[in-house]
Amino acid sequence: MLRLPSTVSLLISLLRRALWDGSAGKYHPEDHYMRGPGPKWREKHFGDRTPAGGR
Repeated sequence: MLRLPSTVSLLISLLRRALWDGSAGKYHPEDHYMRGPGPKWREKHFGDRTPAGGR
């Protein structure tokens, strides 16, 4: 088997990864969607009161 220079081998591996991995590296906004206010927001806005539905 022929030995390819390292730069050619690197370029081939980068090209192969770009083609076969597809959307693995793309941004998906649904992964970063916030699902409502967190505990710090509730602490600041509710104070000593409990949120609706809480006991």
